[in-house]
Amino acid sequence: MLKLKIALVVVFAALTTACTTGPQVSSNAYSQGWRRAQVVAIEKDQLAVRSSKEDCRMALGAEAGKTRFAVASYSYGGNPNLRAKRIVAIPNDVDVEVGDWVEVSITDCRLALKK
Repeated sequence: MLKLKIALVVVFAALTTACTTGPQVSSNAYSQGWRRAQVVAIEKDQLAVRSSKEDCRMALGAEAGKTRFAVASYSYGGNPNLRAKRIVAIPNDVDVEVGDWVEVSITDCRLALKK
């Protein structure tokens, strides 16, 4: 019985720490508007429906025609259940796939996502 209790405590501790040890944005980057986000869609075909809070394609103007874009979902308000989506530019030298974790700027559309 004691072994079972110890095993349950170990499993519970592992589960609770796993939720807090993901990739994080430094506090300095956070104060500058960078947020950890997950890529949920890539390229123009999947972005046809306006499904985001911010669409950075408009801010890039003429450059938008030759730039790749992704829809990135990030949490806000200190609550992981509150999510917003933002369409951001993907740098040409960065390869991203749906499901990848990246950093996006929520204050400046001219800044592309960082991996």
